[in-house]
Amino acid sequence: MDRTIHLPIDETALERAEKKLCDTFGVSSFRPHQQRAGQNIIQGISTVYDVPTGGGKTLSFWYPLFYYSEIDSCSGKAVLVISPLNALMDAQVKELEAKGIQAEDLFEYDSTDPSKPPMRRLKHQVIITSPETALKSSFYEQLLKTEEFKSACVSVVVDEAHCIAEWGGDFRPHYDAVGKLLARCPSHVPVLIASATMPQDVRELIRETLDLGDNYATVAVSNAKSNVRGLDLGVSGCVDD
Repeated sequence: MDRTIHLPIDETALERAEKKLCDTFGVSSFRPHQQRAGQNIIQGISTVYDVPTGGGKTLSFWYPLFYYSEIDSCSGKAVLVISPLNALMDAQVKELEAKGIQAEDLFEYDSTDPSKPPMRRLKHQVIITSPETALKSSFYEQLLKTEEFKSACVSVVVDEAHCIAEWGGDFRPHYDAVGKLLARCPSHVPVLIASATMPQDVRELIRETLDLGDNYATVAVSNAKSNVRGLDLGVSGCVDD
């Protein structure tokens, strides 16, 4: 699966986007790993993003939304987040809405309810759902395959990606099929694969399960307490840094 495009970056829009994102989330500046992961996605480079708990990885999830809103305030771009836990989704939606970012939790999406098709959620900037929901054929038909979604989606985030290695098999078999989900998403959309727990063997298993091939970047931070110093901006395959 080659999701490497290398789109150019508008530096002026990027500077404005970073300032607005920092102001919105109450941080003074971006850490290098946040900038690298976010800018990779803007450039169309799928990225494995390994940052310890407390490292602020979720800021990078919303980085492209703020960037594209600076390019065109009416662009209507969206991010699709695949998340493992209902409570985590709910917490993320509440945090985003509190900061003025439109978000929707589709954990309990019912495809039999005609009043709640996922197409309606494209008024939201962030759509958060589970692998079980995202792999439903109705989700593909009503959202993933639509031209509206293809033009709006700027990234797919696989959050808590270590669950692919830990929860597959009999426990949550849909985690073994997340690669199929990504194959259903528009091929031009980069993927951000994020976790706080991805040692090398887990990264390799995730790479194989998601069929990433060699064309992706790696942004990793040491689990040492001084984690902002242990930065590894490794790049795999033919993706140039």
